[in-house]
Amino acid sequence: MKKYALLIIPLLVISCKKETQLTDKKTDSIIVSEQSANTSQIDSQNLKINQDTLKTSVNSKSEVTNGEIVKVVDGEKLPLLIDEKFTDKKQKLIIKIRNYENLNLKASVLPKNNTMNIRFNQIKTPDGKFDGPFGREISYKITKTGEVWLIVGKNLMADGDYIGEFSVRIE
Repeated sequence: MKKYALLIIPLLVISCKKETQLTDKKTDSIIVSEQSANTSQIDSQNLKINQDTLKTSVNSKSEVTNGEIVKVVDGEKLPLLIDEKFTDKKQKLIIKIRNYENLNLKASVLPKNNTMNIRFNQIKTPDGKFDGPFGREISYKITKTGEVWLIVGKNLMADGDYIGEFSVRIE
């Protein structure tokens, strides 16, 4: 009897394992939450762009829908610099970074005109959680690998231009 039990138990364990698949849920609205403790600001006065170390987003896909500019980039192509332009004060940029595997995400919004009033409004981590708002620079700890979203838009808490050219640097 013990011999049969030793054969049956592994079969039961194997047959009871259930694989779960993660699904990417699309949301129509953005959830705003308080800034968490695992973020830190970068001193914008010391921010320098070294064009030689940046890769470009050659294979990035771009879609524009209802004022949302969506860019999809590959996490293996980091660091990179994305040039973009807002032509309407209601626009926002969503950068979807696929296959992000680093533990720390650093990014900066670099407006061509210093009076331009834009910032990182939110970040969506691979586990589906949203966090924000942030400033023009972000340093964020990522706990899982997967797709990370950076959402750039106007800062409702300050005055300034919402229209103009800017770049987003992602490391």
